[in-house]
Amino acid sequence: MARAARRRSGDGEEDEADVVDADETAPTQRRGPSVQGRGSSARLEAVAPKPCFRLGLFADAQYGDKEDERRNDDPSRVKRFRASAQRLEECLAAFGREASSLSGIVNLGDLFDGYNEDRKDLKPVLRGPMSDATKKRNARDLRVVADLVNAAGRKTPMYHTVGNHDCNVSKKEFLRAVNMASPYYSVALPRGWRLIVLDTTDLNPRYIEADTVEYEPAIAFAVDAVEKNRDDIVPWGGGLGPRQFEWFENELEECKKKNERVIVASHNALHPLAARFQMSAWNSGAVAELMERSGVVKVCLAGHDHPGKYHKQGGVHYVTLEAMLEAREGETSYAFLDVYEHEAVLTGVGVATSRRMRVSPHGLFTGIATFESFGDIVSSGSGARVETSSMGIVEWINRYGRD
Repeated sequence: MARAARRRSGDGEEDEADVVDADETAPTQRRGPSVQGRGSSARLEAVAPKPCFRLGLFADAQYGDKEDERRNDDPSRVKRFRASAQRLEECLAAFGREASSLSGIVNLGDLFDGYNEDRKDLKPVLRGPMSDATKKRNARDLRVVADLVNAAGRKTPMYHTVGNHDCNVSKKEFLRAVNMASPYYSVALPRGWRLIVLDTTDLNPRYIEADTVEYEPAIAFAVDAVEKNRDDIVPWGGGLGPRQFEWFENELEECKKKNERVIVASHNALHPLAARFQMSAWNSGAVAELMERSGVVKVCLAGHDHPGKYHKQGGVHYVTLEAMLEAREGETSYAFLDVYEHEAVLTGVGVATSRRMRVSPHGLFTGIATFESFGDIVSSGSGARVETSSMGIVEWINRYGRD
């Protein structure tokens, strides 16, 4: 049965409207509690921390059209060169599905493997002239993976670091292939963060064109290392040359003035303990000291050392991501980095390790009221968040929660 009811319109006038009695309708559906309603799980969602931004990460895809290679010193480690193309494609597809939430994708170097004909009998090892056949093979292999990352870059900004294997073509050729203007650069990220990408092939004359300003300092460094018999200096290494080091120092000064927090990305690790012996940048000690002194660098990302590693010092988290190339058969390695005001959460996929890293000082309230004492946690596959205060809940209430 219909009945009349009064309805107030926007101009304040009342008119009549037909309202159907409840007993003449289908059973009324129950409505869940509102966000403010008692017992509503939506209340938890409303106060859950939201990331400042999110990045996709991968390292050492190192694709090559060649047979798998098992290491003599460690047979459990296998380089699966051809599988890397499919792994990279699947990784980029996963990033593509999250494109709306990603501020960028960071490639930590060695996109392809390549061949060279270097003078390994020389000390320091220098780049030898390549045959046309070798150049063609390198260009062909690079093109396979460059096409993949360039396609992904049309959806999401792509930030590349230059790896030692990437220099099996000239550095200019590699930069051109992946649409990079410079081997080191700085880009703004949301909410007062900045990404600084460095080039750790810069100090190795093997990877530098002889007609560039970087070549002479690199030769001088390498010759001095040979004369001093430094056993940490190996042909596949490198570091930051004087010109880049000065540029990096100036960038960090600017970030400090602007109160920006910084993520640094490079191919070689930038702390001697963030990778195995001979795998960190040649001048990683000096670079690490600069970053830690600046106070603005919070996370330092690297590849190159395929098993991966982690170290924390001076307020900087040094993360070396596991290589996509050496993931077990049928698996992969890449990660998402969610950066919050108080922590950075690295969620690994495949063999990549998940990590939770504080980026705000202990005891600093960042707008998310959490309580517990905790250390920097290394976990596997955990998306849980870290606490932002080292106080217990009772102490926090007694200090801040009363008038």
